[in-house]
Amino acid sequence: MQREHVYERPGRSESRRRRRQRQFYRILAAIWLMAFVLGLLCGKLVFEKETGLLARAGAEPAAEESENDRTQTAEYDNGTIDNPDGEESAGDWKLTLVNATHPMAEGYRPRVSEIENNYYFDSRAVGELQQMLADGRKQGLDFWICSAYRTMEKQTDLYNNKVSRLQAEGLSYEEAYRQAGTVVAYPGTSEHNLGLAADIVAKDYQLLDDKQAETPEAKWLEENCWRYGFILRYPTDKTGETGIIFEPWHYRYVGKEAAREIMEQGICLEEYLGMK
Repeated sequence: MQREHVYERPGRSESRRRRRQRQFYRILAAIWLMAFVLGLLCGKLVFEKETGLLARAGAEPAAEESENDRTQTAEYDNGTIDNPDGEESAGDWKLTLVNATHPMAEGYRPRVSEIENNYYFDSRAVGELQQMLADGRKQGLDFWICSAYRTMEKQTDLYNNKVSRLQAEGLSYEEAYRQAGTVVAYPGTSEHNLGLAADIVAKDYQLLDDKQAETPEAKWLEENCWRYGFILRYPTDKTGETGIIFEPWHYRYVGKEAAREIMEQGICLEEYLGMK
């Protein structure tokens, strides 16, 4: 018996072809999405591994901290700096040296109180900092704190970000890692982790560069900071001793007696303590 030929209109054939094409694109999109997700997961694992190694190794310009990074310190009220065992640190806490060769002990953290605008400082010295800012403002100066106490996690993020930016400029990882340390302290070696340092700039000039030193706010601070127990921590001619570039915004609390002697003699904290 002869099979009857069924005539298929061109429109139906085209419709089937389009359905098959849509199915193909859906499968292709699913494969691409799966590859993208796997790539993100692999990248996250690599980043967490590198960050963990950096933190263990104990690797600032200062950067604006997120609301979460700053407010998480609010739980620390009045008190003293604790070591990993919870005991009060020995010696004169005001003169604790923290730099590349004198890192903080693991787990070392300050007890801090709010300065203003969700920025925090060592509870025992926060009153002096607030008084310094208040007295300067009475002279018509407009100070702006752009960084103070930082967690170790925040410091690690800042350092890693600086390394990434330097790599993007063409440096190798080793070169970027080394150069970043001249402007961003390794976690555990930054005075911001200690809780005794604050970055203070003019509100109408918030760039962290050498021109900050020309603002009325910076000039007043350099002339009067010692009266409140603070020093300009990284002077223009002391990079060899401190390992940090000139930072006319970075002020460190050391107590009134030490601050007067350091500023009068034009030396840095390392020279004052006879340590490097």
